[in-house]
Amino acid sequence: MHIPPYYKKTSWQRFFAGVFIGGILAFAVFLFMYGTLMEQRIEENVRLQSELSTLEDNYEILNKDKEELNEQQKKSITVQSIEINFVNEKKLLSEHKLDRLSVYKLRDMVRKQLPDIIGQNLSSLSENTSLIYSSIENRSYKVDDSTYEVKIERLVIAPTFKVSLKIDFVKN
Repeated sequence: MHIPPYYKKTSWQRFFAGVFIGGILAFAVFLFMYGTLMEQRIEENVRLQSELSTLEDNYEILNKDKEELNEQQKKSITVQSIEINFVNEKKLLSEHKLDRLSVYKLRDMVRKQLPDIIGQNLSSLSENTSLIYSSIENRSYKVDDSTYEVKIERLVIAPTFKVSLKIDFVKN
């Protein structure tokens, strides 16, 4: 079989030259578009990697700070509030030896005996429980015309300092 000699005709020569030049131009446009897109992707990748490393560094720093703060808080947990309960309050109210206003005044007087407890470390408070006992129990509380003494039934040293007291009516 014989291939016809199209390369000798000028119309075919122009066609083949156009296809060849078109192919080269198409390949050049393809390389330009591909290079531009790859350059954008590489820039975005580098930007995201730098953001990621910055965020990881910030995370590590914040995590380290959080752990240090947790260690400090574990070492120095402080008293946030004081809660005073009377064990025999209902009994005294039912027997009319005590009224509600007197209960509030008595609770306020006991709270005034413990002003410096809020903000103290729990470890230092647990070492000085005898001082707390003596400051509350070794005093008689005068409300209106009646005098009362309180005894500590239960003492809970926690961020909420809880004291359960028993009220004793002292005869005048």
